[in-house]
Amino acid sequence: MTDIIWGNGQKIISTDSFQINVTHRKDGNSDEYPDSVKIIISGVDLPGLSDNKSDWTVENLQSVIVNAFLKCEIDSKTPEGHLIAKVSHSGAAGY
Repeated sequence: MTDIIWGNGQKIISTDSFQINVTHRKDGNSDEYPDSVKIIISGVDLPGLSDNKSDWTVENLQSVIVNAFLKCEIDSKTPEGHLIAKVSHSGAAGY
C-alpha cells in the first residue's frame, strides 16, 4: 500500500524538488509525515508540465506547484528525511 500525503506546494528548491505544506495524510499510512517536508519528484501527472524531467525548469515547476493543492504518492524516503514521490494535482473535494 502506498503512503499518500496532500498539501499546498510551497517554494521550489531545484528543478526536481519542492517544499510542501502537508495538510492531509491518508488514514493507514505506514509512516508519520511532518507538516512541512521536501519532496523529490519521481514522476508527475501535472497539466502543463512535461513528463520528461530534463525539460523541467524552476519556472515550470513554480507555475504548476506553488500554491497548488497536490497529492504525493510516496515511493521512498531519503536518509535525510526527504520524500521521493509521484506528484499530481488533487481535486480538493475528494483529495
